[in-house]
Amino acid sequence: MIRLGHDLRYAVRALRRTPGFTATAVATLALGIGATAAIFTVVNAVLLRPLPYRDSERLASIWVDLGQGAQSLPAVSPADFRDYQRRTRAFAGFAAGAGAETVKLRGNLTGDGEPERVRLTPVTANFFPLFGVTPELGRGFTEEEEATNGPHVVMLTDGLWRRRYGADPRIVGRTIQVDGEGYEVVGVLPRDFHLLLPAEAFEFVDADLWVPLQFDYSQQLPRNLTFFSVFGRLKPGVTWPQAQADMSAIAKQFRQEFPEHQAANTRIRAVPLQEDIVKHARPALLTLMGAVALVLLIACANVAHLLLARGTARAGEFALRTALGAGRWSLIRQLLVESGLIAAAGGVLGLSVAWGALFVLRLLHPASLPRLAEVRVDGAVIGFTVAMSLVTTLVFGLVPAVRASSADPQTQLQGAGKGGSGGPARRRLRNLLIVAEVALSVVLLVGAGLLIRSFVALQQVRPGFDASDVLTFELSMPASRYAKGADRRAFYRRLEDRLRVLPGVQQVGETSQLPLTGSGPLQPFAYNEETARNFESVTADFRVVSPTWFQATDTRLLAGRTFTSHDSIGTPLVIMVDETLARLAWPGQSAVGKQLQIQPTGTPNAFAEVIGVVEHVRIHDLTRATLPQIYFATGQAGLNTISFAVESAVDPLGLAGQVRREIGEMDKDLAITRLTPLTTYLEEGRAQARFSLVLMGVLSALALLLAAVGIFGVISYSVTQRTREFGIRLALGEDPRRTRRSVVIGGMRLVGLSLALGLVASLVLGRLIAGLLYQVRPADPLTFLGIGVLLASVALLACYLPARRATRVDPALALRSE
Repeated sequence: MIRLGHDLRYAVRALRRTPGFTATAVATLALGIGATAAIFTVVNAVLLRPLPYRDSERLASIWVDLGQGAQSLPAVSPADFRDYQRRTRAFAGFAAGAGAETVKLRGNLTGDGEPERVRLTPVTANFFPLFGVTPELGRGFTEEEEATNGPHVVMLTDGLWRRRYGADPRIVGRTIQVDGEGYEVVGVLPRDFHLLLPAEAFEFVDADLWVPLQFDYSQQLPRNLTFFSVFGRLKPGVTWPQAQADMSAIAKQFRQEFPEHQAANTRIRAVPLQEDIVKHARPALLTLMGAVALVLLIACANVAHLLLARGTARAGEFALRTALGAGRWSLIRQLLVESGLIAAAGGVLGLSVAWGALFVLRLLHPASLPRLAEVRVDGAVIGFTVAMSLVTTLVFGLVPAVRASSADPQTQLQGAGKGGSGGPARRRLRNLLIVAEVALSVVLLVGAGLLIRSFVALQQVRPGFDASDVLTFELSMPASRYAKGADRRAFYRRLEDRLRVLPGVQQVGETSQLPLTGSGPLQPFAYNEETARNFESVTADFRVVSPTWFQATDTRLLAGRTFTSHDSIGTPLVIMVDETLARLAWPGQSAVGKQLQIQPTGTPNAFAEVIGVVEHVRIHDLTRATLPQIYFATGQAGLNTISFAVESAVDPLGLAGQVRREIGEMDKDLAITRLTPLTTYLEEGRAQARFSLVLMGVLSALALLLAAVGIFGVISYSVTQRTREFGIRLALGEDPRRTRRSVVIGGMRLVGLSLALGLVASLVLGRLIAGLLYQVRPADPLTFLGIGVLLASVALLACYLPARRATRVDPALALRSE
């Protein structure tokens, strides 16, 4: 410890004598460690940290696979849910939440201030106990409260309780009004409770109010009518393979007992809830984690360059210390202590970089990235940073230390190294570091280039509508005042008429759900005998729209006609379909006039006539066409919740105040939500691509900068070491241009090898990030060529500047230099 204390004091003095070297090394490592710590913080919160529920590793979400190779749904029929509870051997219990138009999901909360639109999520009484959640105030639901037409009780989220009721502890037992109906508050959920769900959990989301799921199981609904989201908790000691075997056995029993499951060849999957939630975010985050690891390696290589150069400059010092009796291990220890101080300073500064980077990440994050609210610099992140500092000490410090301590002291003291470059071994090591550094930079730059090309393509994609001039908002009609579908439709028509006469308004349309606002209901359909026998094996996205919806959003009509006011209750059921469904069901034929089966055989309104075909709308994801689409007319479907699109010739946001005024004059208790331009959802749809692009772009720019600095440093150091040689060559009459050319060619040979290795490695990277690309091949030749030219140009400049300096030295001074 005494020797270590001496080494520390000496290292501090040595680093203070070379402030330029110290600042450069610390800053380089801070950038590498800080970027790595920032991305690790996100990866830790999203992928590694357990969900915020008791024993969350035992929670499962239940998926149902319909048909051989058909789609999977995180949705279960009510009858199947009850059978899960009775038949399971591996699960301690199952709980469910409902997400369907048959259950009330939205409402207007009135009293105690302005009307507020709230989401109501119905769940079984055992839902919160299954997740291990205990109310902060009051109690949870009881089984008696699940009874059909049972008491109106509700649990509040902590956020709603504090925001609207001022955290009043007397809220329990109080009655609140939702759509004019009274609900008794029985409990308040904990502050840290947030429901985390898979992206595909249709309509079942985190809510403001939670109510008991009062479903009438005696209805004997078909088992292929699925709208329960089901979650299970494994019994202690049960493994996931055992849980899956249990659900497979239940699926086998279903296929033997129930015709619907036999026809669909149903399979049931139990998926770990955490894995289900993060599966879409995992590829992008792991790609970014790999990218920052490459940046950290490049930073370490740069610092290793600096230490090698510093070691050569201090060769005389080490030789003298060795001659005076210093052992080789004492020299290595001394140099590792210096490296450790640099790494420690880089780690501390890197944490500051990570804090700033996390602030930017929160601004950039896409809505599809789960658990970002949990991202914070905690003990795990600090421990990771400390570990990175220790690892980097070994990575960039050990080899230069061993090299510096292995020099022959007699040779150094005799001055045999004058004018050298540290020997062939040192030159090979520096060249190897440059090759590795540039090759890693190529990999990062190619990844960024592919993402840039992908983002440009995504910007140009037509989503199936024009969002540039459209204002949107959503209304939920209270059943207490608008009990009949005819009342709601009359209100919509009056509001549409009032909005259409506002200055600047060109068209007004309505829909059951706006595009790019999450998953919605699915509509099974059949178009031939096979799909009719296996009904629900194919499904389409389901939307209800007004006759003017497609005009308001500039969705192109490809064939037939749109809905009219005559398509109403009492008239034959008609539908519109998108081009994807038309090609699937009737390839090479006109879909207009065809009959499409939309209900199981033998049920009322089993078939509907196709009256029109429209272009495919990117409802869920801008990067890919998804399910086919079926549209029903608002005149033939009753909706409690509806979204409006107001096409305007002026700035859409400028209409917001007028829209609020018109609705307030018609019904002052109606809450308006999502009053925002349609472009907002379009930007959110591009957020995932922008998130990956910006982060990869920043990392690649950092890698390019470090590589350029590394090349410049090595060539510059080499030129400095060869000062006598260049002086002799110039004194003997060599053309300076030839001298410059020899230096540049020597450096570019290394760069050429690096480019070749990096481009080959980039082929592997392209395959790894293929899922993040859109309309760009992983081996896109334009990207590879562009990155090669860019890096070669930067490297050429980094080689040329030291070469030019070499030919500007006075030969007389050069010949006298050491």
